[in-house]
Amino acid sequence: MSKMTFMEKLLDGVEVEWKALGDVSEFKNGFAFKSSLFKEIGLPIIRITNVDGKTVNLSDVKYFDPADYNIGNPLNYSIINGDVLIAMSGATTGKIGYFNSSETAYLNQRVGKFEPKSEMLNNRYLYHFLLTKADFLYVLAGGGAQPNLSSNKLKEKLLIPIPCPDNPEKSLEIQSEIVRILDTFTELTTELTTELTTELTARKKQYSYYRDQLLS
Repeated sequence: MSKMTFMEKLLDGVEVEWKALGDVSEFKNGFAFKSSLFKEIGLPIIRITNVDGKTVNLSDVKYFDPADYNIGNPLNYSIINGDVLIAMSGATTGKIGYFNSSETAYLNQRVGKFEPKSEMLNNRYLYHFLLTKADFLYVLAGGGAQPNLSSNKLKEKLLIPIPCPDNPEKSLEIQSEIVRILDTFTELTTELTTELTTELTARKKQYSYYRDQLLS
C-alpha cells in the first residue's frame, strides 16, 4: 500500500471522491512562438525552462511583439498571477510552476496551463496536489529519454481528491483550509531550511578558524 501524502492525511475522515482532472478543470496548451522572433523587450513568454518544479522562474524570459504574428493570436494565451503551469516535454516534463507575478505573460508551446472550474476546484489546492504527483506524471509522460505529456491523457488519467463532492460550497471551504495549512507548512519548512543552512555555514567557518589556529 502506498504511503499517504500530507494532503491525503488532511483529508482523512472527510468524504472524498477521486475525480478525473478533466471533470474539474480545463487545460490549455501553449502558443507556437517562433524563436527567430524572440525579442529582448516586449511581452514576456513563459517557456518550459521557466517552469522549475515549484514556481515560474522569470530570470531568463524571452519577449515577443504581437505584430509579428499574422496567423493565430498569441494574446489568447495569457498567464496571470495564480495560474498553475506544467512542462509538457523535455528534461523538465511534469514539473509544476505557480505563476506569482502581477505582470501578464504568455504561454509557449510545450507548456500547459490548468484552468480549474472555480465552482469545484481551488487553483492553489490543485497546485499542492500536483506537487505530490511528480512520479506519476513522469510515468504518464512515458519516462525515458524523450518524455512527452498528452493533455488528453492528463485529463483522463490524473485523478484528484475532491472533498464533499455533493456540497460544492463546503468542498471549497475544506480545500481553502487545506491550502492555508499547506502554505503555512511550506513557509515553515523554507524558514527552517534557511536557518539550518545559515547555522551550518557559520559552523563551517568556525571549524575552519579553529583548524587554522591549530595548524599555524
